[in-house]
Amino acid sequence: MGAPVEWVGRIRVHPLVADGVLAVIGLVISVWHLVGKSTESDQINVPAGVVLCVFAGVTLVFRRAAPFTVLGLTTLAVLVYTIIEQVKSPIALFMAVAVYTVVTRKDLRTRTIVVSTAAVGTILVSTRFTEGDLFTNVFSAVMVLFAAVLGEAVRYRQAYLTELEQQALRAEQFREEEAERRLIEERLRIAHELHDVIAHHIALMNVQAGVASHLLREQPHEADEALGLVRENGRSVLQELTVLLGVLRRSGSSMPTSPAPSLRDLDSLIASFTAAGLEIDWRSPSTDVLPEVIGLTAYRILQESLTNVVKHAPGAVVQVRFEQRRGSLLVEVVDDGGRRSTPFRTAVDASPGTGHGLLGMRERVAAVGGELSTGRIVAGGFRVHAVIPLENGAFGDDSGAAGRRSDVDPERVPGAGELGARPGGRS
Repeated sequence: MGAPVEWVGRIRVHPLVADGVLAVIGLVISVWHLVGKSTESDQINVPAGVVLCVFAGVTLVFRRAAPFTVLGLTTLAVLVYTIIEQVKSPIALFMAVAVYTVVTRKDLRTRTIVVSTAAVGTILVSTRFTEGDLFTNVFSAVMVLFAAVLGEAVRYRQAYLTELEQQALRAEQFREEEAERRLIEERLRIAHELHDVIAHHIALMNVQAGVASHLLREQPHEADEALGLVRENGRSVLQELTVLLGVLRRSGSSMPTSPAPSLRDLDSLIASFTAAGLEIDWRSPSTDVLPEVIGLTAYRILQESLTNVVKHAPGAVVQVRFEQRRGSLLVEVVDDGGRRSTPFRTAVDASPGTGHGLLGMRERVAAVGGELSTGRIVAGGFRVHAVIPLENGAFGDDSGAAGRRSDVDPERVPGAGELGARPGGRS
């Protein structure tokens, strides 16, 4: 059982071997037929017929390398054989195989010319030089046409398999690109979360540590309170980092995680910044019907905005406004630039920023289809203005695409000066 399978494998691997086997089979059939006819008629030229059969068989071996040349030579051998022997012979098989090869490899116009010429030529030669009825005279032509039909079938199957292979390659490429895109999105999301967690608490710790250093000698009690806030923020950032790193280390969605922050957590957020010396004028928004993703986005915008105020304008007065209108949630944070004199402003220098915070806010707002504009205001200070569309119908307003505002210039807000960071840059 193993030997035949091994031979079949070799034939498939080496096309020249396959063509050699095919030529030997055709040669045996043709010579056998020729010898049989020689016993019936003295006019049969056996040596010449054998030479022509061998010539056609050897030529057929090279059909893949030179299909047109092989077709011409095998056709010539068939015609000469028919004229000399004046009998029909299986030698026409060689021409049929050559026709099949041309059909599977050439264009439609070439295929049509080759098949028509071969079929008509065999009919004319058979009718002129051999005896027999119409059926026997067109037998060789039928053999050529059968080879052409078989070649077309194989050609279409090869084209079909090639298309399937291309589709599989495109699907695989799409899956790889999709996986890479999701990986990049996940990395950006993690980077945003890390920035939100670390920048907020580290900024507050920096402010409180500066205040403690400033008041340590003259007001040790207040300095001790500031250091207590540093420790509290340190514990908070460690806890949040532990949760976030746990998500990265472990797979699956069944592991417990802390709920994402939302506008319901504004009291503690505002309190942490008030303890860092900001004077915040705000009013708690209605959060009962806000989608979770909208609440998280608004929370992160406020958190990053207040963190920037602590870093760049410590001790500033901040106006925070939430407003629901036209199917959107408006979030606005405006500071006065820290003009008033406070221990926090004295103890902490404004720090330069990298711009990552503003970029992160812009990406968060864009992810939910909203608009964000930031810039200095003429009176001094900085303004962050975000319009976040709510889900259609959340507040009974189904006009527009998810409540997207058309009257907000994404590059400028009313009362804002030229965009960009204050001297030193906001992050």
